[in-house]
Amino acid sequence: MPADRKGRRKPTAYEVSFPDEILTIDSNSTTEVPDHGKPYLPPSGTLVPEHKYFPVKRKSGGQKDTVYLLQDFAFFDWWQDMVLLPELDGHFELGSRDINGAGMICVEGHEPDFICIEPIQSYDINLADPDGSMYIETERARYCLGVPSAQYRSQFRKIFLPYRIIQTIMSSAKDQPGQEYKDFLTKFLKMEIVGDTPEEGDIWDCVPRLRHAIENLEGNLRVTTLVEFLLYSPRPQMMLRIIKPSGLGNMRRKAKAKKKPEVIDLTVSD
Repeated sequence: MPADRKGRRKPTAYEVSFPDEILTIDSNSTTEVPDHGKPYLPPSGTLVPEHKYFPVKRKSGGQKDTVYLLQDFAFFDWWQDMVLLPELDGHFELGSRDINGAGMICVEGHEPDFICIEPIQSYDINLADPDGSMYIETERARYCLGVPSAQYRSQFRKIFLPYRIIQTIMSSAKDQPGQEYKDFLTKFLKMEIVGDTPEEGDIWDCVPRLRHAIENLEGNLRVTTLVEFLLYSPRPQMMLRIIKPSGLGNMRRKAKAKKKPEVIDLTVSD
């Protein structure tokens, strides 16, 4: 496969034609990371290596049971271009070693600092937990993801949004088995997920993942009113959002409409 001057692999014709194709990862093979973004810019200028905080690897009896909160984070490839985490269903082992990360961490005995995270081994999220966070693991530590950095927020939202929606659906169905879809939708549209409000279409985009999640969990959530409606109803046609002209624009248009044409006097005086 040809590469550019920086040694990066050029995309194939298939990848150019289908950039949004779902990535399937084999944990026993090397995986190419999709969706290369802008270069990551560390806020502190210099990142502290992860091993400075965690000199002992987890598999050797280090920080195996301790979870550290990672704030202001981002994930990037070998060239420090920000990338998405691959999609997962439940706990998914990453076969690739080319996803690194960075973020602010606070460890007892140290000042809060931005560290560079070694290649991610895996990440997971508990769909049955209504407030469930996403977790990543490296050879040295396990991290709970907090708020992403401003520069990585849009990319993180793409991967986190569907799982957060499934968490919300399952939690609502469990707490209120008889809740109607319209009542759920009213509350859902007032939520904020990674700095933005979701849309109704986001719910229906998640139905295939919801079906898979329900099948792999214990309980009878499938027979609740909300879940049953989502699984067996056709996707409704969404109303297009119509952006109304601003008040200033209306004033300008009205003023223009009322303006009388200018009359030029062509009479020649003696």
